Amino acid sequence: MGRDELVRPVPELLREHAESAAERVAYSDASRTVTYAELERRTRALATYLTRTGLRRGDRVAICLGNCVESVESCLAVLRAGMVGVPLDPRSSDSDLAHFLQDSGSAFVITDAAHLVRLRRLGPPYDALGVLVTGAGPVPDGAGLFQRAVQSDGAAEIDTLGLDDPAWMLYTSGTTHRPKGVLSTQRAALWSVAACYAPVFGLSPDDRLLWPLPLFHSFSHSLAILGVTAVGASARIAGEVPAPGGLRQELVSAWEGLGGPFTLLAGVPATYHQLLDSPGEVPRALRLCVVAGAPSGPALHAAVAETLGAPLLDAYGSTETCGMIAANRPEGPRVDGSCGPPVPGVSVRLVDPGAARRSGTAPRARSGCVHPA
Repeated sequence: MGRDELVRPVPELLREHAESAAERVAYSDASRTVTYAELERRTRALATYLTRTGLRRGDRVAICLGNCVESVESCLAVLRAGMVGVPLDPRSSDSDLAHFLQDSGSAFVITDAAHLVRLRRLGPPYDALGVLVTGAGPVPDGAGLFQRAVQSDGAAEIDTLGLDDPAWMLYTSGTTHRPKGVLSTQRAALWSVAACYAPVFGLSPDDRLLWPLPLFHSFSHSLAILGVTAVGASARIAGEVPAPGGLRQELVSAWEGLGGPFTLLAGVPATYHQLLDSPGEVPRALRLCVVAGAPSGPALHAAVAETLGAPLLDAYGSTETCGMIAANRPEGPRVDGSCGPPVPGVSVRLVDPGAARRSGTAPRARSGCVHPA
């Protein structure tokens, strides 16, 4: 059964959590922690700052940061300012970065000092974009300091973006050549939370999620940012490429201030192989592990269940659908090599293009388990 009450404007969800669970940790990384009260206040202040830079409603704001709390804050604040957030891979080549900025029409960039150097190296017109830089400073010429921006005050017209207005643009490799920008709305992005993460995976305020995947990716945007924020859960953002044994150490260490160890882990198959191959014991406190991005085999499922004491559930989605298409259920049954049946409310059509052309008819939608190529 769906959780339609979760499909609401994100600022409304933030304010609700700030009032009912002010001191609950929303996000943490290796450097800092932010509670729900702080997350609401800081994203409101950052949104206020952005409206005073000359940016207008609907303008694109690129977010070129690694795995850190500031990435989440930026993603939410740009939305609150009525603009379109464009999360970018900070490891992009100079040519790809220029393509993303040009293709998205970004008028402003939130980044760190190291990537600002690259941005200015690109030359006109990218070196003249408005910039907000994370870190302690000093402030580079022509840039604003993120830490000052999240302390802004005063009145501003924010939190006006409708559920069906463009809110984010995420890039996907798609089917051919250059990555393509996919626009999504709050309604489209929150749909997976209401139809899958909360009712199928049981995501709740009691969950503590360990997230080792790049935050610019659509899976991260869908579950680690919007899923966690919508239900009021907590997330620890790990490094994108943990040191050997690093991910295991994250699991071994109880999350200070959160009342216990992690309950949820998400990753790609390589995440779980790295975790299983590193030495040492791990606490068997996880209730669920989710894997996406590539098929996983029966041996990996069995090893995760034995070592971590939790089922490994395959899930399949896409940037274009803003979230999940199919997912295995915790209660089963599960079929080897399958990512499970479609998420409630989704119809899946398996198409043989050659047969469709020969017959002149379109194949009918079919339910059942989905086997990604």
